[in-house]
Amino acid sequence: MITEITNILHFFSIGGLISLLLFFLFRYWHDIRGKIAVCFILSIVSYLILNLDVYVQIHPAFRNFLFLCVLALPFFYWLITLAAFDDHFEIKTWYWFLLIGKLLFSTIATYPELGQISLRGPVESERILSRILLPSIFSLGFVLTAIIQIYIGRKDDLVESRRTLRQIHILISGIVIAINIFSHLFLRGKELSEILDLVNGIFAWGLILAFQYLMFELKDGLIQKKQEIIEEKLPTLDPILQKKLIDAFEKERLYRSEGLTIRVLAEELQVHEYKLRRLINGNLGFRNFNDFLNRYRIQEACELLLDSSKDEIPVIRIAMDLGYQSLGPFNRAFKELTALTPTEYRKNRTDSKINLNDFEKSKPK
Repeated sequence: MITEITNILHFFSIGGLISLLLFFLFRYWHDIRGKIAVCFILSIVSYLILNLDVYVQIHPAFRNFLFLCVLALPFFYWLITLAAFDDHFEIKTWYWFLLIGKLLFSTIATYPELGQISLRGPVESERILSRILLPSIFSLGFVLTAIIQIYIGRKDDLVESRRTLRQIHILISGIVIAINIFSHLFLRGKELSEILDLVNGIFAWGLILAFQYLMFELKDGLIQKKQEIIEEKLPTLDPILQKKLIDAFEKERLYRSEGLTIRVLAEELQVHEYKLRRLINGNLGFRNFNDFLNRYRIQEACELLLDSSKDEIPVIRIAMDLGYQSLGPFNRAFKELTALTPTEYRKNRTDSKINLNDFEKSKPK
């Protein structure tokens, strides 16, 4: 009975995933995040199909293909986490080498026992367990890295619906992963395994429904909408709070504080943190607190680098004075906003393309 219910949940999950797959294909295929989401969904569908194939009845060639997709699942889980929650996400070449290495390592380790591996229930054979243990640990590394990145980035995220998605993502993903590891690698005994498989199916289905709700309600989530079209209604403006914020940055230069977070800023302004998040995101148009902070820090850095009388000040000193704890984050933020490194910017100060008015036009009012 429990097995039948679990199978029904898996079929429901596959149906939900297919609807999400079509959604991403037709609405967001233009965006790299949409393509990653499609790969991620295909990997999950492959896992569910193999999970339903308890007696290994699928044709070997198709089964091998599905297993290859499952082996890629932890990588795409990590990648979609980066894509969903990093506003400046871009694919790097080494990501693909990481995927190829993961697939080669896992394939070589598991292929001799591939026909005997079942994704349902505990692994009873010590021989099979020894084959899948290292690939499982490798996969777990991707998943844990993704969850840590989600948690760390939460404090600077200004998009409320995306912050909620982070919490859902961490909670349900953590439970599903823990159940999978325990039931497949450590658990012995069919009866308890069936119950855990059912619980796992319920949470997995819940995660899929959460994603469906997010996507079909068209909230800010995995994909940023194209900038052409719909002009969204801004939240009600709080002019007093906005003036306090702008004064704190432009007159008191609070952005120079090392390690400044939105929580610390809210305490400094004596305002609720959620109100400050809504103001910076809804009225000033920033999706991430660090972007808002860098906007002011890099503008002052540009002013210093364009001033020939300040040439004796080394770049690292400018970075530290503006609140950066090391040169790396400063250089990355600077190049992102100006397309040049600080040193290049200083050397090319006479270039007509370098214009501080670009910053003034985008300054929060």
